[in-house]
Amino acid sequence: MNDPLTAPNIIELGSLVRNLRIHDVTPDLGSDTPMFFPNPAPIVRSTAEHATHGAAANIWEIHEHSGAHVDAPFHFDASGKTIDQLAADVLFMRPFKKFDLSPYDLQPGSAASLSQVGSAAKQEGFTLEAGDVAIVDFGYDKYLPGHADAREPQWWGRNQPGLSDEVCEYFASTQVIAVASDTAACDLALADGEMSAGSGHGHHFLPNGILIVESLRGLGEVPATGLIVALPLKLAGGTASPLRVLLLTD
Repeated sequence: MNDPLTAPNIIELGSLVRNLRIHDVTPDLGSDTPMFFPNPAPIVRSTAEHATHGAAANIWEIHEHSGAHVDAPFHFDASGKTIDQLAADVLFMRPFKKFDLSPYDLQPGSAASLSQVGSAAKQEGFTLEAGDVAIVDFGYDKYLPGHADAREPQWWGRNQPGLSDEVCEYFASTQVIAVASDTAACDLALADGEMSAGSGHGHHFLPNGILIVESLRGLGEVPATGLIVALPLKLAGGTASPLRVLLLTD
C-alpha cells in the first residue's frame, strides 16, 4: 500500500493546489481602512526611511478587529478560546459555500431571511455541511470608496444588513466551522449604528465555537464553492486577528 504522504505525492498535491484559481478577498490594511464604527482605524508611523537610514520600517498600531479578520469565541464568550488557542488549521483548506444575497439588495438595518439563504443555496445547487465555512455575499463592496455607490468609509462601518435569528440558528445547526461576510459585523444589522438584528455573535456562533470572519472584499467574482485558506496571527489572549484570506476555486 502506498504511503499518501510520500514526497512525490506531496509535491503533486502542491502542484494541484497552485493550479487552482486564487481569489484574494482581503482588503488593504492601512490608516484609511473602513472599520466597524466603534473601532479605530490603524495608525502607521515610520521609524526609518531609505533616504535617512538606508532602510525602511514602520510601527503599526491596530485594533484586533481590523480589515479582514476572524473573531475568536472569547470575543463574546468568557469561557471560549482566545485566538492563540485555536488550531492553526482551523481555516486552512476548509470547504466554503457562498450564499449570494446581492440580488436582494438588502438595506442597512434589514436581516436576511431563511428563505433568501435557502434560495441562494438552491440556485447554486449546494448543501451546507458540517466543517464548511458559510460565506455571505451581501454585495456590499458597492458602498466602498471607488465603487458604484460609494459612501464615506464611516458610513460603511455604521450601516449594514445582517442575518435573522432563523438564519443564525440554521448555520449553527449545520455545525459549520465559521460564518463569513463582506460586511463589518457579519450577522449584525445596523442602520446609522443602531442594531436591529444579530444573534450570531452572542448566542448562535461564538459561544458554540463557530468563528466569525468579517470585512471580506470582491466576493462577487468568486464561484459558489471552493476552499478557504486563512491563517490568524497567534496573538496571546487575543479576541480576534487580522487575516489574509484566499479562496481557491476551479
